[in-house]
Amino acid sequence: MRKALPHIILALMLIGSGIPAVAQIAMPDTVCVGTTRLYQVNDPTTPSTYTWKIDGITQAATKNEIPVTWNTAGTFLLSVQEHSTAGCDGDIRSGLVIVNPLPVANAGPDSVICFGSSIQLNGSGGGQYQWSPPTFLSNAAIAKPIATVPGAGIYKYVLSVSSNSCQALARDTVIITMLPPARVFAGNDTSIAINQPLQLNAVDVSNSLFSRYTWSPSFGLSNAVIQNPLATLSSNITYTVTAQTANGCVATDDITIKVYNRPEIYVPTAFTPNKDGLNDLFKPTYIGIVQVQYFSVFNRYGQLLFNTTSQSAGWDGTLNGERQSPMAYVWMVKGVGPDGRVIQKKGTVVLIR
Repeated sequence: MRKALPHIILALMLIGSGIPAVAQIAMPDTVCVGTTRLYQVNDPTTPSTYTWKIDGITQAATKNEIPVTWNTAGTFLLSVQEHSTAGCDGDIRSGLVIVNPLPVANAGPDSVICFGSSIQLNGSGGGQYQWSPPTFLSNAAIAKPIATVPGAGIYKYVLSVSSNSCQALARDTVIITMLPPARVFAGNDTSIAINQPLQLNAVDVSNSLFSRYTWSPSFGLSNAVIQNPLATLSSNITYTVTAQTANGCVATDDITIKVYNRPEIYVPTAFTPNKDGLNDLFKPTYIGIVQVQYFSVFNRYGQLLFNTTSQSAGWDGTLNGERQSPMAYVWMVKGVGPDGRVIQKKGTVVLIR
């Protein structure tokens, strides 16, 4: 026979019954994937058996309680019916169980940024977010904070997410690499003769692997968008070179070029080789000279102290590593201009210590 058994008391609030039940787990029950719940009805000493079903599928449990591990997200109907030893069946009590999926943390792609720039992190996968460490972040509790790191280096941020009170099983990490400052060298300021071709060359000082160069202004240049254009000038000018990497990092530098009407050699009258970085080297300034045949320095006894054919070389005030005395020294220089014209000069320079 079938009748309602008034002694059936659920340990969870089951819906669909005309008889109120005592709640220990409120129904509908909300859990996260992977959660195990123990659902109970009646007292375990009641001499009855029970039929438990999930979405109409009979479960193995026949006691007054059933443990359920919810491994699949969705909404499920849990029901139970008591069968007394007298052969009577109780009412079917049922309730909904809502199983929420676990969120999956996604901290976004690793990024390389230029020195001095900020980046927005791109977290996703949850409803609530927490970044660790919070250092240098505009807000560690949102999906997409701004990271303003202080200097070149590698920075790691770990993202934890939750949603509907469910915590992601794993965290995710994003790596932010800030590159060192990009530096380019346009060359030393220089002087040339009018219409004398000058080879410019931008140097990648920081080894940033620049992929693009732009010179400005473009006046007088053979090509303003290459690393080493040729400049042919009739007046003074300052060029600015802008170098850019594939990552968008930018560096700039200037070079000033003075233009003279004809080739010339200018020689200073004094120098101070005291290693303070100022006027330590005695050397001529060559204007439009294409070849130095000699630049020589002698002491008052006619002894050769220094000789070179390089425009960049100069005398440091020593002979075989020995510092020479403060006094006047004789110099001679001979150079050739682009038109074959020879410029030859001599004079004296004062060594000051």
